[in-house]
Amino acid sequence: MIRLAIQAALLKREPYVVMVVRPDGVADGAIVVAVVYALLVIPLVLDGIGVLTAAQVILYGLINWIVLSGLVYLIGKHLLEGDGSFPGTMAATSIGYPVLLAGILLAPFVSPLRAQLIASVWLVATVWMAAQVALELPPARAAAAAVGGWAAFVVVSLLFRF
Repeated sequence: MIRLAIQAALLKREPYVVMVVRPDGVADGAIVVAVVYALLVIPLVLDGIGVLTAAQVILYGLINWIVLSGLVYLIGKHLLEGDGSFPGTMAATSIGYPVLLAGILLAPFVSPLRAQLIASVWLVATVWMAAQVALELPPARAAAAAVGGWAAFVVVSLLFRF
């Protein structure tokens, strides 16, 4: 799985295809996303937040993944005339989530805001590749689905504060 995550971060097509065609692609994807958020929360745990709060962060990460995948699916399938399924979109987007770890790795070298921005842009790039594979969209439409889904996700996150 680590090899697939590295290839996904490099925007190679194969890991996204593997996740879409796996019978347990969504379950495997949920594990990937949960592990990423567990790693992201380690610095907070070391600073003294409770285990319950850490579990909440991981749960919110999973919910965020489902919402982002759903928004990309809705835009890609229904507005941009893609083909594919919501579970396929969830599976494909999940393999790109390890790029969020770049935020922690870059933090000592750049400001936290800049590190988070880099990780977010990189995540949108992986969602772009996921939309190409899972929804069978050409690159330009996949980019519209990825950027539109991410923008809608930001709005939904601000409205519902998660």
